[in-house]
Amino acid sequence: MLDFNPIQAHIFYLAQEATAATDTAAGANFYTFANQLLNGIGIVGVLLLTGLGLAITFGVMRIINLAHGEFIMLGAYVTFLMQSIFQMDLLLTIPFAFLGTALIGALTELTVIRRLYGRPLETLLATWGLSIVIQGVVKLIFSAQLKYVKSPPYISGNLSVIMGQDGTPLVSISYYRMFIIAVALLMLGITLYLLYQTPLGRQVRAVAQNREMAKCLGVNTSLIDLLTFAYGCGLAGIAGAVISSLKSVSPPMGQDYLVDAWMVVVTGGVDKLIGVLAGSFLIGEANAAIAFMLNDPVARVIVLAAVIVLIRYRPEGLFTVQKRA
Repeated sequence: MLDFNPIQAHIFYLAQEATAATDTAAGANFYTFANQLLNGIGIVGVLLLTGLGLAITFGVMRIINLAHGEFIMLGAYVTFLMQSIFQMDLLLTIPFAFLGTALIGALTELTVIRRLYGRPLETLLATWGLSIVIQGVVKLIFSAQLKYVKSPPYISGNLSVIMGQDGTPLVSISYYRMFIIAVALLMLGITLYLLYQTPLGRQVRAVAQNREMAKCLGVNTSLIDLLTFAYGCGLAGIAGAVISSLKSVSPPMGQDYLVDAWMVVVTGGVDKLIGVLAGSFLIGEANAAIAFMLNDPVARVIVLAAVIVLIRYRPEGLFTVQKRA
C-alpha cells in the first residue's frame, strides 16, 4: 500500500476528481450528441415530406414551382379547419389535406401552368406571383393571426433509447418525430409503387423521359401533367398537415420549407426518388451534427454552401438516370 503525505494525498484526490469530471463531461457530450442525431431523424422526415412533392412536379414536369411552400401552408390550414369545425384527429385530417391541396393544384395546372410549358422563366415568375396571391387570399380568409393544431395524445411524449442507472432517460426521441418519419417513408413507398408498379406510373415515366415520343405512342400527356402536378401538390399538403402541430400555422409558414425542399431535390437528383431520401438524410443529419458542434445558423450556412459546391461539380445530383435524347 502506497504511503502518501497529506499534500500528495490531496493532489491525488484532486487528480481523481478531475478525471471523474472529465469522464462525466465526455459521457454527457456523447449522450447530448446522440440526442441531437435522433432529433435529426425528425428533420429528415420533414425534409423528405416537403421535398417529395417538389421532386414529382419538377422531376417529371420540369416546373420550377415557387408556390410549393404555399401548398404546404394550405395543407396545414386544411388540418386546422378539420380540427376546428369537426374536432377531427390529426391523423384523420391527412387525407383531407391531400385532397384539398391536390384539387387546388389541379385547378392551378389547368388555369396557369398548362399555358407555360417549355417556358421555365415565365413559369418561375408565374408561380412566384401565385405564391403571393395564395398568401393574400389566406390572410383575407383567416387573417394573419397565428393558428394552432393539437397533436393527438397517443403520439405525445418520448421514447427512451438509453436509460441511466437511476432510471432517467439519457437518450430519447419524441414519438411525434417518429410519426413524421413513418408518414414520410409511407408516402415515399406509395409514390414508388404508383410510379413503378402501375400502368399510370409507366405513362408518367414515359412522359418524363421523352414527352414527344410518349405523345406519339398515344399517351394523353395533358392528363398526365394534370394528375402529376395535382399529386405533387397533394404531397405538399400532407407535409403541411404533419408539420402543422410542430409550429404555428400562418400564411408565410411555407416559405420556411421552400429552400430546404429545393436543396433536398437538387442534392439527391430530380430523376430518382431514392435521391430525395438520400438528400433528406444527408442534409438533415449534417445540419443536426454541425448545429451540435457550432450553432444552428452556422450549420444552415455550412450545409447550404456544401449544396452549392455539390451543384457546381455534380449538377445532376447524387442520383440520376440516363434519358433518351
